[in-house]
Amino acid sequence: MILRFLLLTSAAGLQAPHRPALHAPSRTALGAKTLQRKWQTERTKLADDYGAPTDIVDKGLAGSIQVLFKQGNATKMTRAEVGTPLSEVASQADQFIRYKCKKGECGTCEVQVNGKWVRTCVATVPYVENNLFEVTVKPTMMKGQGKASKFYSFKSFVMGWYNNILGMVGFVKTSATEGKNFRDRLDGEDEVARLVAERKAKRLAEGKH
Repeated sequence: MILRFLLLTSAAGLQAPHRPALHAPSRTALGAKTLQRKWQTERTKLADDYGAPTDIVDKGLAGSIQVLFKQGNATKMTRAEVGTPLSEVASQADQFIRYKCKKGECGTCEVQVNGKWVRTCVATVPYVENNLFEVTVKPTMMKGQGKASKFYSFKSFVMGWYNNILGMVGFVKTSATEGKNFRDRLDGEDEVARLVAERKAKRLAEGKH
């Protein structure tokens, strides 16, 4: 009986279903969730300060400094590290900035930071105590915007008419001069032909004598 009981117990243990061990979430996953919750909280705070959540377009999660671009009523937000070129941060946030020399000389890319104008092509993200760096972009700095030029205008019409008149006068003067030169050349050729004919006639007369 005891031997039979031991055999039945061993068989039941072998037939028991295998249950996989439960693993605790990794530190990487916990860190990502914590960062996401922190970012959502900060984004909600920014939305309360600067408008409804739908008014803020956020790009990127890397960096300890929050960078907020303001252009009129539109705002775009991203994150960056201290020392990151402002031009790269603007590109990351999909904020249009117009550049020209890209050397900090022309001032085309100027934006306002703390009431001062800085040039985006040479500026970097500084350290800020509240971890919020605000950049104000000129409302006139829009993509595809340029100075429109009129193909036809009163001034262009007058200048075109004036140039045409000058061209006609020049043509008449040139024609008159060329015509006189042409007539002079013909007269010269006639004179040469006459002299040649006289010499031939003289030689023939001398030969007969």
